[in-house]
Amino acid sequence: MKLILENWRRFLKEEVENSNLHIFFDMDGVLVDLATTLANKINQNLSLNPDEVHADSKSGRKGLRKVQKFVTEVTPEQLEDITIKKDAGEPRSPEEKAINNYVYALLGDKTGQVWLDMEVAPGAQEMIDAAKEKGNIYVLSSPVGDISVEKKKQWLKDKLPGVEFVDTIFSSEKGEALAATGIIDKGETAVLIDDRIKYIDQFKGAGGQTIHHHPAASQGAVSSTLAQLAKI
Repeated sequence: MKLILENWRRFLKEEVENSNLHIFFDMDGVLVDLATTLANKINQNLSLNPDEVHADSKSGRKGLRKVQKFVTEVTPEQLEDITIKKDAGEPRSPEEKAINNYVYALLGDKTGQVWLDMEVAPGAQEMIDAAKEKGNIYVLSSPVGDISVEKKKQWLKDKLPGVEFVDTIFSSEKGEALAATGIIDKGETAVLIDDRIKYIDQFKGAGGQTIHHHPAASQGAVSSTLAQLAKI
């Protein structure tokens, strides 16, 4: 009986690997709860001396001082809204610009520790498991500075141990990244799960399908994505 079960598991694994369905996961905002981690980090720093918090980072010191002039607390939802406005080219207040600039100062810190401190997004494992039952799974994430690629790879090993992705791709042009895989040229199906419209549009433009995963801070984001995965 044990041998039969092992053979059946092997058969199922081979069936998925030979599937013509390829599902790509964005990291920040889908697998990674970026907004919550950053909001917590910013709130910890707001009451501290910028010269001490960012002793080795001029942009960090400058960024924190500006944010301290505007707010005493930020929320994950606020950070998500700022990103949405930025992507849409909508006007942002001086407060929102200051917060956004400080976010990038944190993400660009040369130690890269902030990336390793990121929390796993709610429902990430559940979405991965559902996708694995449908086809081949990949990571397709946009880098934020050179150090983020190395740290994101380490995060995947540390926070999602045992999850085997067919490939891990880092590109800020997700349509070009899809084209480079040759999946569409072979007449196969590629689906991107992403929270940002700009990347969804890029992927669609290259012939892929998409699932708009609402930000991790939103209610119902995971259930909505799982429902759309089930329909593929």
